[in-house]
Amino acid sequence: MPYSVETVTTEEGLSRLEDAWNRLNQSAMQPNVFMSYDWYRAWNRRLSERHGGDRRPHVLVLKNGGEIAGLLPLVYHTASRYGLTARKLEFAETFGDYHELVLGNDLEGMTRAIAEYLMDTRDEWDVVELRDLREAGNTPAAINRALSGTGLVYRLLPEPVRCPYMPIVGSADSMVTSETRRAEGCRTFRKERQRLKRLTEEGLRVRIIEDPQREPGLVEKLIALEGQKHVGGELSAPFIAEHPHIFQQLFDTLGPRGWFAIGYMEQGDRPVGVRLVFRCGTKLWEFLTAYDHSFARWSPGIMLVLALLDYGFDHGCDEFDFLRGEESYKKEWSSDVHQSRRLLIWNPRWASRARAWVYFDVKPLVYSLFGKAE
Repeated sequence: MPYSVETVTTEEGLSRLEDAWNRLNQSAMQPNVFMSYDWYRAWNRRLSERHGGDRRPHVLVLKNGGEIAGLLPLVYHTASRYGLTARKLEFAETFGDYHELVLGNDLEGMTRAIAEYLMDTRDEWDVVELRDLREAGNTPAAINRALSGTGLVYRLLPEPVRCPYMPIVGSADSMVTSETRRAEGCRTFRKERQRLKRLTEEGLRVRIIEDPQREPGLVEKLIALEGQKHVGGELSAPFIAEHPHIFQQLFDTLGPRGWFAIGYMEQGDRPVGVRLVFRCGTKLWEFLTAYDHSFARWSPGIMLVLALLDYGFDHGCDEFDFLRGEESYKKEWSSDVHQSRRLLIWNPRWASRARAWVYFDVKPLVYSLFGKAE
């Protein structure tokens, strides 16, 4: 199908896209919260405040017969590295673990339209970097077919960090006896399941929050739990505490539309643990986890996974995805990993090709000689 491509670069233009944007994401075979209008708007505003005027929205709107059929939400900004300044197109932020090449139901046709648009506008950008592309369906093949004949220099690379996941094939009780689980994991499941029953008698409560916008003070409670989070024996850097207004905004906008299934443990009014999970179609995506370490003996993280597995099974979900990161506790639970991709595109100009040479030749050499800087 023929598509025309228009660009939206202003906040006013973004506002006019809201209804079509929500329609495309909700009707996708695999809805993605990180590609939603509200996610893009919230983080784009936040990062625009932080990075200043060299950054602006750059949303590609694909139309067929005058109707919006697809969207690719990007941002435009300038970046400098190794003495070279580049005009760059990329996704709006790095806090989403999965991105889609395009929102729309014609991957082949829309990928070709995007490739043609990039070729036609090659004098306006130097590099396109699309990170954490979810490898769904035939996306890699569609990208190769669309870009191979354009004259653009490109690479489609595996992301170095993968996303562990586990299928939801039954209730938590039935899954712990499954032959697909490791014997050690099954013993842990059974032990913690029995412990959960005992702890409820001590006033412990585990529940699933589907409407976070209706929970008074939820953001503050999550910040308090996050302040107790340890990674490698040390307190981890806060995330919600750095962006409280954004999370309240996401609760208020995405909550009423059913994007959340937050596992929450409490004793009376005291928060004990949380697993902030997004419900994306039939998938549960765990975005953040934290618990009060004074309750570590209760294993709140395991208790909440059990509760979320039961919730997912009862609501027709077929997968629990731990998202990016291959920490040991994720490997204990998961049975496989999802591999995301990174798409890098340079225009045919010599300066852009020089940047590609720096990326693929100079940078690896520097890393091998001096080590990769943290």
